[in-house]
Amino acid sequence: MTLIAEYIWIDGGTPTRALRSKTRVCSSERIMAGALNGSLLAADFPRWGADGSSTGQAVGENSDIVLKPVRVARDPFRTGGYLVLCETFTGSGKVHPSNARARLRSVLLAGADKEDAMFGFEQEYTLCKPDGTPLGFPDSGYPAPQGPYYCGVGAGQIFGRDIYEQFLSNCVAAGLPITGANFEVMPGQAEVQVAAKTLEACDGIWFARWILQRTAEPHNVRVSLDAKPAKGDWNGAGMHTNFSTARMRASGGYDAIVAAADELGRFVDDHLAVYGEGYEQRLTGAHETCRFDEYRWGVADRTASVRIPRDVFEQKRGYLEDRRPNANACSYEVAARILRTVCSIGIEDRRDERVRLSS
Repeated sequence: MTLIAEYIWIDGGTPTRALRSKTRVCSSERIMAGALNGSLLAADFPRWGADGSSTGQAVGENSDIVLKPVRVARDPFRTGGYLVLCETFTGSGKVHPSNARARLRSVLLAGADKEDAMFGFEQEYTLCKPDGTPLGFPDSGYPAPQGPYYCGVGAGQIFGRDIYEQFLSNCVAAGLPITGANFEVMPGQAEVQVAAKTLEACDGIWFARWILQRTAEPHNVRVSLDAKPAKGDWNGAGMHTNFSTARMRASGGYDAIVAAADELGRFVDDHLAVYGEGYEQRLTGAHETCRFDEYRWGVADRTASVRIPRDVFEQKRGYLEDRRPNANACSYEVAARILRTVCSIGIEDRRDERVRLSS
């Protein structure tokens, strides 16, 4: 008896890292016993190696990198199979510089875990033709202006429904912490929402990205996470990040939410540095964004850098939404930066002089 495991890791590409994976056929008694009783853990899977010189993570003269399993999910493409998310280490066993998950673990160990933080990522993506043109765009010119596409239904409004539905079903079958999905403002654009405690939510985004690419592959449809997939009067693609701590979720937590919103405005450049490639093209002050060189938060304000939902304001407890991260941002880096800022971990007390802070 054997089990097929797809080992998945994040490469060392720049400026945006991509996913890589390869297949391992497992037959150890430990793995098979765990599979039979439904209790397989990442630690049950052995470490593996990969050619780092082909993934931007090593040189040819010393090319071996180590893949360490850290979380497993059911494989929706192979009956009885598993997806195995891995962290990367150098051949000598040190944390690889591209291993952002390890840096997030360090932030949690430094005290952020005591805050019982939760993250909800709204991963937008654009389905594109092989030439990179979004689905729904004609071969020349442009489709009708934005308006009817957001959460729409019907031919001429929605493009890529088959992939959207298969992707959502595959995420649910994998056991990811999916909370919802919808089509977005631009033709061919949609999002999936993942929410859980810090590491599970961040891992969930990378699992979802791999499943999305794998779902679209047989359709010969490209998946774009570009911040601005279509130039002109079209919405960009983001990964709006909902964040809360136990204090923010508790009764009377609104003061902690406001304090967190204020803190996020003190380190604007530090956040933008890890919020994804091309934020200047997306955060223009148009298309439901605040300019990248301005910071402000507001209640129910989708033109602000940080939004406090209206129901949170009314209930005086809940979460905030940082609307700045791009669709191509790394969830580990985004979460680590937010935790460092809000939980005051390893940061100096300074204010970014370029920021206009208002509420």
